[in-house]
Amino acid sequence: MVEEQPQMLAREQIYNEVWELSLAGVARKYGTSYGLIYKLCKEANVPIPPAGYWTKLNFGKSVSKPPLPDSTIHEVAIPRSKTPRIRVQKIDKGMATIPEAELGATQQDGEAVNNADAGSKIAMKEDDLSEWNRNDKKEVGAQRSRQSYSSYKSSPPFLAGVISKETLPRVYRILGALIHAIEPLGCSVTDTLSFIIRNESVSLEIYEMQDKVDHVLTKSEENQLRKYEEDKKRYSWASKPNFRKYDYVFNGQLCININQNQNKRFRDTKSSIVEDQLGILLIEMYEASEIIRKEREAREEERRKREEAERLREERRKRYMIEVERTVALTNLAQDYAMACKIRAFVAALESSGNLTGEDLQWIDWAKKKADWYDPIIAREDEFLGKREHEKGKDLKTEYSWRQ
Repeated sequence: MVEEQPQMLAREQIYNEVWELSLAGVARKYGTSYGLIYKLCKEANVPIPPAGYWTKLNFGKSVSKPPLPDSTIHEVAIPRSKTPRIRVQKIDKGMATIPEAELGATQQDGEAVNNADAGSKIAMKEDDLSEWNRNDKKEVGAQRSRQSYSSYKSSPPFLAGVISKETLPRVYRILGALIHAIEPLGCSVTDTLSFIIRNESVSLEIYEMQDKVDHVLTKSEENQLRKYEEDKKRYSWASKPNFRKYDYVFNGQLCININQNQNKRFRDTKSSIVEDQLGILLIEMYEASEIIRKEREAREEERRKREEAERLREERRKRYMIEVERTVALTNLAQDYAMACKIRAFVAALESSGNLTGEDLQWIDWAKKKADWYDPIIAREDEFLGKREHEKGKDLKTEYSWRQ
């Protein structure tokens, strides 16, 4: 990390900026952490906005700003660098090994990391998001989550509905930093901003936390309520309008999940912001790619086993059908041979009876030929009946037809 001399701020200046920008905003402005600004304020006895302050301010509720108390400290020193960076060393945690790299978090001036490819991909998502937001019918103050958009006809684009307009530039800077760091490691990024790490797709779920506050009636709702109060004095059927009890307001705190895994969550806290955790996030993304690979290979192996079992079943079925056909054919051959033997036995008995006429001898000669026609071994072709199809069933072989 390239360090500069600490920046000295007057106590009054940091007091004013904390109440104008919030602790997180001041941390981003000076390229440092939320926790450090919080610590400096405590040491210099600078009051900070209490919980719920920004939510009340956004809804137009009255808020108070305490005066700056006296202190012997007149300046605070904020350490900073030209480009805050997180060093990611070569780490092997059993599942994932990544090479040494530097992960740039954000530029000090607030601009995204200078990367043309990253910029084009992010710009493409900005266009999609802008179009979605223009058509989003969800009313202001309603709870926002990816699941809350499940009833929409089309799937919302990445970041749609879950990041406030004010926080989007920060999210784009984080994505730009990740893309800038991950591409030199042989990885790539899709147009949908999924990360291809070792040929596996790793996706990030990024959303902004929301505060649950009492719903403040809008002017339209106040008019509806006033009209109801007037109507119920005159009409028994007057129906009281039903307004939601709570509003949900984005509070600027980010949360990032890897592949929607709640156990791989990175979020803003009092001691650090997401930008401070990008190095660990990158390592976890590599580990996630290894888990995805193992799960994919397990699915592929299971599919291969199913396909192999199906192939064996089909092969056995075909062999079974062949065996059935051969067995039926054998039975039919044996039946024809048995019939030939019966005819010959009958002819032999007739010949041994004696006193045969010339007509009888002609019939016996004809009967012997018919026995040869029935016999599958001899398979004599008949002048009128042709060749007998010995392997066919009885019903198919007894249908004689005239042949010209």
